[in-house]
Amino acid sequence: MVNPPFQTAKELEHKGIVHGFFGRLGGVSQGIYTSLNAGFHKDDHDENIIENRKRICNAMGIDHMVTLRQVHKSDVLIVDSNTENGYQMDAMVSKTPGRLLAIQTADCAPVLLADPVARVVGGIHAGWRSAVTGIVQKTIDAMQALGAEKERITAVIGPCIHQKSYEVGQEVFDAAKKAEFFAPSNRVGHYLFDLGGYVLNELKTQGIKNTEVLPLDTYTLEDQYFSCRRSAHRGESFYGNQLSTIGLL
Repeated sequence: MVNPPFQTAKELEHKGIVHGFFGRLGGVSQGIYTSLNAGFHKDDHDENIIENRKRICNAMGIDHMVTLRQVHKSDVLIVDSNTENGYQMDAMVSKTPGRLLAIQTADCAPVLLADPVARVVGGIHAGWRSAVTGIVQKTIDAMQALGAEKERITAVIGPCIHQKSYEVGQEVFDAAKKAEFFAPSNRVGHYLFDLGGYVLNELKTQGIKNTEVLPLDTYTLEDQYFSCRRSAHRGESFYGNQLSTIGLL
């Protein structure tokens, strides 16, 4: 089996911890889902997604993948040896080896976290709704409940939509309450939102000093990443999902 390519981050290079930010390359899906689509959609065949996820697991060296039904809220799942897929949450943490935490995105910000001393890892799906309702803080709290300490936690924000491509309405501006992460748009009542910058600020506000941001824009890097916003602008009914993964060996 040929492993699909993925990005790594220096801040997450810890002994006994594997991680990878995967894109859309190296899978078997076709059409608008070409090729490493990891999200189940009605216009892609289940066997394609299963094979794509199998390839991701193989690349990470962990056979059991845990995914969520992400609902843009701020609940956090504690993953152990009995946890299966399908919980309606947007973040998860674990101290159990052999469980690959996998966050699905197609513009939202994936955040991977680790405390290499306590051997606690976490993953966040940070869309604007979950970001402004405290998902970063709740995930860090959940990691601390498993023995992690803020001073040791490292966090990396993976490929997501960048500010120049992310126009939002007044609802987002009002909910975020931080005008410094918005720039004017060409449309009245709309703004360009720096989602990655907002999430990074949330991490730093919570006392996470060891952070990294991958400079990868899902909207503009069409050959490398799926993008919900780009597909919507093209009138496509569906879009693929990439995975960001972290786990304990």
